[in-house]
Amino acid sequence: MIKILVATDLSERSAHAVQRAVQLIRRQGGGEWSLLHVIDDDAPAEHVQRQVQQAETLLQAQAERLAEQAGSIPRVIVGTGEAAAVIVEGAQGMGADLLVVGAHRKSALRDFFVGTTLERVVRSSHLPVLRVNGPVTHEYRHALLAMDLSRTSQQALKRARELGLASLDNLHVASAVEPVAAGAMMEAGISAEVLENQRELLREQLVERLDAVGVKLGHERLLVQIGSPEGVIGEALRHSGGDLLVLGTHAREGVSRFFLGSVASHLLASVDSDALIVPPAA
Repeated sequence: MIKILVATDLSERSAHAVQRAVQLIRRQGGGEWSLLHVIDDDAPAEHVQRQVQQAETLLQAQAERLAEQAGSIPRVIVGTGEAAAVIVEGAQGMGADLLVVGAHRKSALRDFFVGTTLERVVRSSHLPVLRVNGPVTHEYRHALLAMDLSRTSQQALKRARELGLASLDNLHVASAVEPVAAGAMMEAGISAEVLENQRELLREQLVERLDAVGVKLGHERLLVQIGSPEGVIGEALRHSGGDLLVLGTHAREGVSRFFLGSVASHLLASVDSDALIVPPAA
């Protein structure tokens, strides 16, 4: 059974994350899970302690209501201090396999991989993060793996399958021939035929990497296009009906080569689907 930690800020956004965790716990017939809320301790001690007590009371009441839905009652954790450190400590303390969070404000989402709390959690805990973007109406039906030629994509797929969030029956894969490279080739006078050859070569390489991990997909379930990652992934999500985006990260670079710098945050901010962000194992 997987162990789940839900980080909640007590907002409606976090309520969606809690409901997704309930669904995952219920599906496996119960199990260990926790609700974690972090309070900034940059305030007078009496004020902080009062906030802690209020949050504990609120979450404990919520936990009792959720127990019947999930099949097991979640542990309530209210910590104080720097959010990332508290979340990592909580995850390590329970041996969590998955961190579930709600989709925060757009500004925070755009900063997802540039020094925010969740980036620090992903990097320091090596814990997969499931970002829940909206109300939970059904189990995930179609997962889309954003894939490049790095090993991180294969690792992300493996972890998504282990967590029960993706299966070969509902899997689609998408990759992009990056527009910077394509643009440079066009400026050099290289023909569209050469660009098409590059796209086909990438497809062949991806097929080889998928074969190496025992994944065989039909042509219609592997989309390789020339364009920006945001555009290609967005199109693939619409085409496949994908409701879960899966992507892997590097430990130091924050994201795989497929998503360079701000591209990852733009992608995560632009897609409406939930997203599973998988860092390399410790």
